[in-house]
Amino acid sequence: MAEETTGVRITQQAIYAKQLEHGETLVKILEKLDHLDEVPARLREVELTLARLAWIEKVAYTGLAAGVTGLVSALVSFIVR
Repeated sequence: MAEETTGVRITQQAIYAKQLEHGETLVKILEKLDHLDEVPARLREVELTLARLAWIEKVAYTGLAAGVTGLVSALVSFIVR
């Protein structure tokens, strides 16, 4: 029985073309990474802004709860009389 061999012929030209393709891809990736330098500072700024806004939300809900409690209290005192 004869052995069947399947081979792939790889030429230096094919290797060089693939290296050029990888080089172009690497350049694109590096361009994108260069623009990400400022991301940590921007994320920190967003976190600080959200932290500042968190107390405003708490104050608003506290005021709403106090208003609703006062309204219910006034209604109850009006009905009891």
